Amino acid sequence: MTAPAPRAIPLHRALIRPILLLGAERELVLSTALLAAGLVFSVHQWWSLILGVGLWLIGLAALQRMAKADPSLSQVLARHLRYQAWYPARATPFAKDWRR
Repeated sequence: MTAPAPRAIPLHRALIRPILLLGAERELVLSTALLAAGLVFSVHQWWSLILGVGLWLIGLAALQRMAKADPSLSQVLARHLRYQAWYPARATPFAKDWRR
């Protein structure tokens, strides 16, 4: 008797794709835009407009490059920083014993 074929369940791409805005993480794009807009509207000078637009464009380009490498890089970084005390990057005999 032959074994039955394994059952295949389709996963739709919309369910597992990360949420991106302009090719980068949504929260980081919006916070960069908010920071640039705050700079432009709080200083009220002509050079602040140029600086704010330049800051937003350079920040957006950097965020897009980050998202191309890993779409959830900021969440991975936050998790790494949160667990850094428990999982050090190198082995050492002087590590803290977190179970005590």
